[in-house]
Amino acid sequence: MVQYIIIAALLTGSIGLMLLVIGSIFTAVVALGNKQHIFGWSVFLCFPLSLVYCAMNWDKSSYSGKMVYTGAALLALTAIILKFGGII
Repeated sequence: MVQYIIIAALLTGSIGLMLLVIGSIFTAVVALGNKQHIFGWSVFLCFPLSLVYCAMNWDKSSYSGKMVYTGAALLALTAIILKFGGII
């Protein structure tokens, strides 16, 4: 049973991390393209700031925001799976 929990956590964690990183890069590019240089460069330095930028500018960054929020949700689901599975 533990193998299935680890496989589920690995799949959700890797997909969630990929969506968060790629969505954050898209968010940084959108921010730099909209002349918001502070947010653009700070998102490159700290990926969780893309959650804030997407929430503030949903009309401009809805595509990257969908990736960022889906990735964050999958990472939270991974933590829940690992916690209730007794792995962490």
